[in-house]
Amino acid sequence: MVIKKIFSLIFLCFGTMAWTAEVDNFTGRFNDRLKDSTAVFNKKTNEFFRQGLKNANRGLLKCNEKKLYFHLQKYFNSTFFGEIVRWVNETNSLDKRFISVKKSIYRDFGPSESIVLGILSKLRPVHSPNLRMGDVYLGSDKFEHFFSSGFRYFKSHYRKGKTLKKTLMIGLKEEYGILGRLPTGVISYADLAADFNGMRFWNHVLQKKSDVLGAENDLGPYVECIDKKWTLVKEMNWGDYLDDSMDEAINCSQFKKKSMVKKIKRRLSELPVPHQRIMTCPISRSKLKRMILKYGKYSPFFINQDGLRAVDMKENPLEKLKKMDDF
Repeated sequence: MVIKKIFSLIFLCFGTMAWTAEVDNFTGRFNDRLKDSTAVFNKKTNEFFRQGLKNANRGLLKCNEKKLYFHLQKYFNSTFFGEIVRWVNETNSLDKRFISVKKSIYRDFGPSESIVLGILSKLRPVHSPNLRMGDVYLGSDKFEHFFSSGFRYFKSHYRKGKTLKKTLMIGLKEEYGILGRLPTGVISYADLAADFNGMRFWNHVLQKKSDVLGAENDLGPYVECIDKKWTLVKEMNWGDYLDDSMDEAINCSQFKKKSMVKKIKRRLSELPVPHQRIMTCPISRSKLKRMILKYGKYSPFFINQDGLRAVDMKENPLEKLKKMDDF
């Protein structure tokens, strides 16, 4: 039994590192402006939506919710299990910027600081490409979080009835553990923001309950059962979900060690920035404040208000959030 647990842990660790990726939203940001990918992305997303519904409508089970989510997830899921993230990374129809680790702000990390960026990056690419959606800059990894982790949040809160606070703690524990701090040394709050908004999307699919940000933010239902068939009654628009909370240059990441923060700050100070002497994080405090106001009481769970800093696990940073009033 002990041996089995050890092998399971090893498999989990290497499986995690196999798809763990980081994004550099700073390098090259103010050089050539990326084209807005929203229109192309919206079109492809809604094509996937219709194909998922077509598959869900096959067979004897009519308008079955479990079957609906199963077939939608074949398109809207992680790199391994869904189509959309693979399409984002592989298509030439989106204007993307790829920054190798050797040229990124993370290039000075050593093996003791980051297994992924200090070791694995020498064997394969570990950075996600950047793209622009409207005025939002983000990495393609955010769509993986949006759909995959967002669905887990959706199941936890909407289908299993767990409180929203307990649901948000799922992502935080992962970022401070096996999906963030341990393999990469990076705790990405922008990833957590994508998780949260992905949960909102999955709730909007059938819109059985109001949006967690208030009924005025109800964007669904996208899908309704009409004549015993799932039908897309409203197209999804990425502009309704993506915002500056998913941009690491505004919603800053935190790091495992102080040495990592020093290296990041040094590399940021070397980047050319118009009308500014030194690039810092956040690059816009006004945009960060707008995100804090937008998400209100939920913001401590996925908006970093402390800027670039190292996390001292001896202080048990998650304990403070656990003690907050439930919601």
